[in-house]
Amino acid sequence: MFERANKKSSNQGRSVKLPGRAPQHSDAKPVDIARELRAKSELGRREAKLAAAEAKKRG
Repeated sequence: MFERANKKSSNQGRSVKLPGRAPQHSDAKPVDIARELRAKSELGRREAKLAAAEAKKRG
């Protein structure tokens, strides 16, 4: 069977380097990687604090 040149093999992952971690091979989707990076960023921490304050105010 032939594979198309523009398709990525299903068993082939990508090398991912997240801050504070060693590079690792991962099958995670780019969107999931971006969400994790944002959650750990300064902006993500501020958003988490804001969400916690809003939840506390609601009761």
